[in-house]
Amino acid sequence: MAGRRLNLATLAGAAVESTPGSSKPTLVHVAPDQVAPTPLNPRQDFDPVKLEELGNSMRTGQLQPCVGITRARYVKLFPEHEELLPDCRIVMAAGERRWKAAVHVGLPTLDVHVREDIAESRVRFLAAVLTENVERSNFNYIEEARGLQQMLEMTNGNQTQAAEKLQKSKQWFSQRIGLLRLSEEMQQLVISGELKAFRDMRMYSAMPPSDQLAAWKADRMAAKQKTDRKGSPTPAPSPTPARETAAPAPKPEPTYTAVYTSSSSEAGSEQPEPRAEEPLPAESPGPVPREALPVPVPRDAAPESPEVGPPPAAKQKQALAANWERWFDRLMEELSELDRHMLTKKLQRVMLSETSRVEDSQA
Repeated sequence: MAGRRLNLATLAGAAVESTPGSSKPTLVHVAPDQVAPTPLNPRQDFDPVKLEELGNSMRTGQLQPCVGITRARYVKLFPEHEELLPDCRIVMAAGERRWKAAVHVGLPTLDVHVREDIAESRVRFLAAVLTENVERSNFNYIEEARGLQQMLEMTNGNQTQAAEKLQKSKQWFSQRIGLLRLSEEMQQLVISGELKAFRDMRMYSAMPPSDQLAAWKADRMAAKQKTDRKGSPTPAPSPTPARETAAPAPKPEPTYTAVYTSSSSEAGSEQPEPRAEEPLPAESPGPVPREALPVPVPRDAAPESPEVGPPPAAKQKQALAANWERWFDRLMEELSELDRHMLTKKLQRVMLSETSRVEDSQA
């Protein structure tokens, strides 16, 4: 039988793959027990109720296939994981939640895209694992930070390179991985959902690990007290008693002074006008003491120049800078425990804002 004739010019213009089959993923339908998740996946929090809901929805059809590589290619990349993997055909890079849902409800098959292109390097495979999880809004911050720590180790501690592999900025990478400075108790609060605000996570991570939990409890108590004050009804003002009207004071009766004249004076004679009072003579000044006399200054003497020194405001600033620790310790002794914590919290926010500003200027 004659074979087909091929046009060599068409073959010459076609793209050549470095690894055969790497540019086009292969869709396979396999039993769930022939698939295993990678140990590199940082996500460990899976809600059984949601898994059952997802598995039941997949009975009518799996809209998004899982992504993985063959077990042989995976073991070649990560030989240290060979003993951790079961006897399977495919190791997943993405889609572990869909795989768990299929196992949970007992689906017979699972759709998987086999993509050998993501197995070109360890960093490329880990980037494929993290990218899908990072883009999910419900991905836990601590699990995300642990995955970023793995990427940082594979890039020899280069944050810029690690961020580029995930198509993220260095500032984003630094902020997320910095959450690993939280203590174990604080990380459990994040995982359980009791600590949700990312800004608060960063603020507590900047504190010493031994002070983080106490600070969180104090903040929670202060927020509760503030809520209680807002919810409590405002007491009605007590009525002001009416003031008694005071009786008007009686007007003073006019007084009269009797004037008696001498009997020897004749009636109708005019009285002499009183003389104006003469001022008392001023006391004559005494002798001036020698100390009060001005000291004569020679003509050839140079005028005295005032002492040159820092103004009073500068002196106060210098004294405060020299003794700030003593003033700060005295202030902390005078404040209550809650006020001390609020002051420390404000200082942490200032330091966090300054750190972000420096990182933005260096980025």
